[in-house]
Amino acid sequence: MIEQTIEKRMDVSRQLEKEMSQLRNLREVLSRSGQVATNVSSILDSFEHRLARLETTILPLYQQTGNLQRRQLNTEKTLQELDYVISFYNVAGQVEAVVKERPSSIGVPQYLEAMNRLAETCKFFEQNNPQSVEIENVTSLFEIGTDLLSKEFRDELKKYQKPVPPIVTLELLEEEEVSEDTISGVELMPPGVREDLRAIATWLDKHNNTDRLTVYAKLRSDALSQSLKALRDFQRSSSIERGGAPGSLNSPGPLRARVAKLDSTSKSRTQKISNRANRMLQKAITGHVSSRRQATTPGTVGEEGLEDSDVELYLNQVTALHRLAFAELLLSQQLVPEDRVTRTFELILRDPMDQLVAEGEGLASQARRSVGRGDHQAVLSVLAMLRHVTNMQPEYDRLLTNCQTSIRSKFAAIINMLQETCVRALEGFVESVKSDGERALPKDGTVHEVTSNALIFTEQLLEYAVTLSPMLQRDPILSASLSNLPRGIDLSLTAKALLGAYIKRVLVNLGLALVSRSEAYSDATLKAIFRLNNYNYILKTLHSSELLNLVALVEPQCDKLYNDQIMEQKRLYSQSWSRVLHYLVNHEDVPLSVIQAGKLRDKERQLVKDKFAGFNKEMEEMSKVQRSYSIPDRELRESLKRDNMEYILPKYQAFYDKYVNVAFTKNTEKYIKYSPADVSNMVDKFFDVAA
Repeated sequence: MIEQTIEKRMDVSRQLEKEMSQLRNLREVLSRSGQVATNVSSILDSFEHRLARLETTILPLYQQTGNLQRRQLNTEKTLQELDYVISFYNVAGQVEAVVKERPSSIGVPQYLEAMNRLAETCKFFEQNNPQSVEIENVTSLFEIGTDLLSKEFRDELKKYQKPVPPIVTLELLEEEEVSEDTISGVELMPPGVREDLRAIATWLDKHNNTDRLTVYAKLRSDALSQSLKALRDFQRSSSIERGGAPGSLNSPGPLRARVAKLDSTSKSRTQKISNRANRMLQKAITGHVSSRRQATTPGTVGEEGLEDSDVELYLNQVTALHRLAFAELLLSQQLVPEDRVTRTFELILRDPMDQLVAEGEGLASQARRSVGRGDHQAVLSVLAMLRHVTNMQPEYDRLLTNCQTSIRSKFAAIINMLQETCVRALEGFVESVKSDGERALPKDGTVHEVTSNALIFTEQLLEYAVTLSPMLQRDPILSASLSNLPRGIDLSLTAKALLGAYIKRVLVNLGLALVSRSEAYSDATLKAIFRLNNYNYILKTLHSSELLNLVALVEPQCDKLYNDQIMEQKRLYSQSWSRVLHYLVNHEDVPLSVIQAGKLRDKERQLVKDKFAGFNKEMEEMSKVQRSYSIPDRELRESLKRDNMEYILPKYQAFYDKYVNVAFTKNTEKYIKYSPADVSNMVDKFFDVAA
């Protein structure tokens, strides 16, 4: 135990000695560190004193050097400004030779670079030295250059102010849908020229020279008008070259009269394209050409009227103006500043649009004159124009989207003007049906000319039902006739119903005119024949066309009404046999018992003689008269003959059989002149003047 304690004390002593040794070492290190710190502090103090002396020595020198540098910089800037100012005094001499040359001779980019220098020089003198003599030289040279640029712009435009070749225009007409890609194929001027003109236009616009936009619009407007005229002349001359009449545009001739250098292959291609374009236009006027020739009112031939060729040309012009105007818009977008494209485009279109309106008014006036002379078929040409113009309206609306109302309204004015012409013509036609009924009645009771003309005209209106709809809707009476139609019907059916209501009005007035005029017949039978012919013609025409379907939309009983009228006229016609039947069916007759006994008294023999003589006379007279009647419809004619035979032959057969073997006269052939077969033959020759 004691040993352990002693050992622990020894360990502690050893440890204490070790710690004391380390403490002494630490004190030595600390002493050396303090000495080093003292030395460093002395060095830093010495360095600080030296820096203070250096600052006192260097700072004035530094300030002097900075002042010298600033002076040097100011001097350099002054020299640069002097060089800059001096350069403006040299510009006129440096660019004079370039500016006085024609821009295209040295290159538009180089010329514009020289003009930019002049513009900058003018601006400098105006701002800094307006009284300088040099400003007069520079300004004068600048004005010369501006004038030359304007002249270059104008001359280049005139150089390419050529009408678009008709063949190119016809290719555009062939396109059912047009786009920028389609129209971009029309090269109004070469790309290089467009780039130069665009650069000149941009420069002139930047320097407030806006007069060139007016020049541009005028020249391009003239070019557009020339292109339309070239197309019109081409189609007319092509027809003549092919040996056709000037009014025929369906077979354009070869191009040798216009483009002598084209070979036979290109000529063939031209004819194909022209034919295809005209076939498209024929769809717009299908039917009305031949109909007008068939239904032209006598007495109007040779008078000034609406020519079918003029209508076709006008339809071409409407489409061609849209296509070519589209091309002009694309060109304007390349040559005219964006904010002035619309205004410039309006100026380009103004004259051609006015010309199109004037041509339309001229054609409408011709149509009105034709209608005034009784040629109501002329309105079909106006309807063809109206349908085509109406179909083109959405394309024009898209083209003129940003234009002023005054421009957009021009195309709408064409539609309004054509619609007004049609409305007046349609109203005039109804009135003419009334007045034309006063024309001389046909002596043979055939179909009246006014009836055939009215039905031909109304039948030709069928294909224009949709076109006529907006005009017919203006009439409150016609619109009211739609009240019985189901709600929600489509526009096509509404258009047909409106046309049906108009046709009904025509038919009603036609019927009244026929009844009124037929009262002039002194012969009641001929009156019945006349009405029968006309009613039958009307009904058959209604059935053979779509007319009855349209009229039935507003008058479901139309078919029945005409059939009832036909049956009534047949009944009235049958009364023509009354004088004949007077001798066949009479209460004064020889008793059968007397005939069987064969003992006729003189009075009875005379009665039989009178019956046969009276029958013969009336039958001969009736045959003579009714052969002069005309029933042009074969079915109706045969029907009446059959009705006559069924009506008269049984009665005459009974009469004939009763007396043929009776000895009432010694001169039998004088009284029994006609057998039932002979009477049948006589009836069969009714309504045949050549029989």
